[in-house]
Amino acid sequence: MDDPRESDPVGEVGPSRRGVLRGAALAVVGIVTGSTAPASRGTAADVPAAPPTPAAPPPTRPFQGLIDAEGHVYHNWGRSQETRPGVWVEPISVADVQAVVGDPVRFPGPVSAVGGMMSVTGTIGNDGGTIVSMRKLDAIHGLERDAAGRQVVRVEAGCRLKKLHLWLQARDLEIPFQAEIGDATVGSVAAGDTKDSSLDGEGYFSAGVVSLTFVDETGAVRTLDEATDPQALAEFKCSYGLSGIIVECLVEVRPAILCRSRFSIVRKDSPEALAAAIRERQAGCDAFWATVWLDKLAALCDERFQAGPGAVTPPDSQPVFDALRIQRRLTIQHGLSAKDLPRPTPPPAEIVYSRADCVNEYWRPEATESRLDFQYYEHDLSHLERVFTESHAFTIRFRDAHGFLPNGWILYFVRRPEQAKKPFGLYSGGPGTSFSFDPVYSDPLDPLWQRFAKEANDVAIHTLGGRGSPIQTQWLTPDDLTIPKQLARPRFTTPYYARFLG
Repeated sequence: MDDPRESDPVGEVGPSRRGVLRGAALAVVGIVTGSTAPASRGTAADVPAAPPTPAAPPPTRPFQGLIDAEGHVYHNWGRSQETRPGVWVEPISVADVQAVVGDPVRFPGPVSAVGGMMSVTGTIGNDGGTIVSMRKLDAIHGLERDAAGRQVVRVEAGCRLKKLHLWLQARDLEIPFQAEIGDATVGSVAAGDTKDSSLDGEGYFSAGVVSLTFVDETGAVRTLDEATDPQALAEFKCSYGLSGIIVECLVEVRPAILCRSRFSIVRKDSPEALAAAIRERQAGCDAFWATVWLDKLAALCDERFQAGPGAVTPPDSQPVFDALRIQRRLTIQHGLSAKDLPRPTPPPAEIVYSRADCVNEYWRPEATESRLDFQYYEHDLSHLERVFTESHAFTIRFRDAHGFLPNGWILYFVRRPEQAKKPFGLYSGGPGTSFSFDPVYSDPLDPLWQRFAKEANDVAIHTLGGRGSPIQTQWLTPDDLTIPKQLARPRFTTPYYARFLG
């Protein structure tokens, strides 16, 4: 494999052996190929000028990975989106990625990278273009120190989060971001939108990325890091892959800590009271997560506290923790659909465990299976009561008019850094706390769910001032979202993303 830290632009080649020999032969008869060497006195007029040598086309770089140009259709995880790329490729080296980006004839544009294809939106769409699946570039190269002396792990872009968590867990280490879905890949979340109620961490993956290496639009390999160009790195991490294809990241790690969860059911008689009860619990713990049923004015609350050092769930928490983990995995797999789940076992009042053990992988569902689908909206913590009140009113109106309700809402809380570290998109409002409020359903193709989601966008974004995500909020229009033009390169910009540039 090429060293991903060295730049290797496409098309730079030395003179061919035939060209060198021809130049030597011409020199013997007094014909000089360079423009600065003088002709021999008395012979230049007698020797005919050599015909110009046609410029050689750029060499075709070899591609060692898999190429599918058979017109196959590819789907996202939830089977709600599909695309028919002109070429689908699975590179097995950084040089393969360079070959794809640098050859617009064999690999027509736009070129877009995918990982686990977990997004619920049209972000995978690239009909006629080239899709680069990064899943085979998944090596974890090891631990090291960055320029600031921080301990980091060097990991390739196609590595799944579950694999990374297991690797770090075996070394008593972790990253703060430990969301439940472990099928997402490092490259996709390093430049995309994520959320997690993390213990002593911001709550989105890219906050821990201190350096990344990518292939730019010319096919060259480049590296950005916090020590030398923090602004460029911060902007790239907001680019959704439109600035280049990430091939490797340095991610900050820390000693692993255990989590103690305290579970409770909260029921209230108004959305204002429910929001107040949740806000009180969130303020009293290290991290907070909840499943909310707005129509019932109820919530299952998970108050999280640091429980000391440790990378593995303590033996005295087994097998209760395993049952809880599997139940949560099935609940997420099926989009909170009670009809496809066994009768739930009430969670324990408290339990201590490793959060890395809660990062799960999910099977790819058939079209007939219930499966997770959701919308995402970010709001500032100060708007919690209003969001609950307005969302509750909208939900009840929709239920009364159409007889439809989502299966629930998932509530996360995320710490925001200074704006320089997150200049665009989600969590770019400067220091503070955001919450995401995600309505969830179990059939992405249900027309009433789709109508609910479209109308919810208007309420959440235009009435409540929330932010959507191009990879986690469906049915967005250009009026709902703007991605800065300076983040996008034409070679990587699909029609889906082009309509949001501004």
